[in-house]
Amino acid sequence: MYESETVSPWNTGKPQPALVNAVGSDGLSGRVLDVGCGTGTHALWAAAEGHTAVGIDFSKKGIEQARERVEKRGLDATFRVADALDVPTDIGTFDIVLDSGLFHAFQNEQREDYARELAGIVSVGGRVFLVGFAEGAPEDGGPNPLTPNDVSSAFTTEWNVLETQEVAFETNETSFPGLLSVVERI
Repeated sequence: MYESETVSPWNTGKPQPALVNAVGSDGLSGRVLDVGCGTGTHALWAAAEGHTAVGIDFSKKGIEQARERVEKRGLDATFRVADALDVPTDIGTFDIVLDSGLFHAFQNEQREDYARELAGIVSVGGRVFLVGFAEGAPEDGGPNPLTPNDVSSAFTTEWNVLETQEVAFETNETSFPGLLSVVERI
């Protein structure tokens, strides 16, 4: 999607309001990972809030765009090409993980792998804030709508689901039914 001239619908250029609100209620602290960062919107937001941020995405073009954006803004964020289902351990550990629209892209069997990968890089007491499409959102070639059970089923071992709530998932065109979850590493 990052290769074409068309802006992807989820690339709004600003952080998901539901994610910002959840993090604001909880407090943003420590090192922040924007997993599936695309063009780096959430990592840039965390860096602008004064935190060291890292963004990973499997799209080379998305990472190039994120690097251009951070350079223009002069913020403390780094970006690298990486697969969220095989996170490189040399990126260190994180206190906060922001997932805007990645978890809902995985098939059910991949979600547990994803939670295991995050357990290897999230500090005990660290939190994952994830937001994605929920039931009622369009399914045409895109994400797999989430239910609270999808989150609790994936984040079982080494995790505690603190909160799950219905929210709006914002796109360039409109908002869709979304699901927000906050998960803590134990």
